[in-house]
Amino acid sequence: MESNQSQPDTVKLLEGSQFLQQGNFKAAQESYKQTLEREPENLEAIYGLGIICQYEEKYEDAKNYFERALSFCGENGAILNSYGVVAANLGEDESARDSFEKAVQIDPKFLDAQKNLAEIYIATKEYEKGIETYQKILKQHGDDIESLLNVARLYFEIQDVESTRFILEKVLGIDPKNKSAKDALEKLSEEELVQK
Repeated sequence: MESNQSQPDTVKLLEGSQFLQQGNFKAAQESYKQTLEREPENLEAIYGLGIICQYEEKYEDAKNYFERALSFCGENGAILNSYGVVAANLGEDESARDSFEKAVQIDPKFLDAQKNLAEIYIATKEYEKGIETYQKILKQHGDDIESLLNVARLYFEIQDVESTRFILEKVLGIDPKNKSAKDALEKLSEEELVQK
């Protein structure tokens, strides 16, 4: 699952967010905590701490931060997407699905939330919804390799070899060096030889 931590360009980032973007989680965490001492409802600091916890796989802590952030700003696609990622990692699939659906409803072009929604549908065996979601993604982002590879995986799982091959070749048309597509095509060819 993918998480988005982007901020609008016009916002001056807190020092903690600058540290987070540099991958310095310890300094970011300390800075965010200092910010919250001064401003207990600072959304950027609360969300940033949630992102850090998520990256450190402290999912319960991350969930608590994201819930706190949502209590201030429940209509934020990025926070809802992050909450959904954490919920999925905690095995709370229904909560994850609801969050991703709301994130996509708020921002229909939010690619990470769309992908996460498709994956949670598939994980919960709502295959048709997952495929429909990937179709919507590919209508808007026809060259999104990750989505194409996931669609190829779905075709492979239902043993639609022709469609699998078509999608994998499309990936290689976009990125001729894509190892995943090359490996999958090779595996497909080997399986066809075994069946003959």
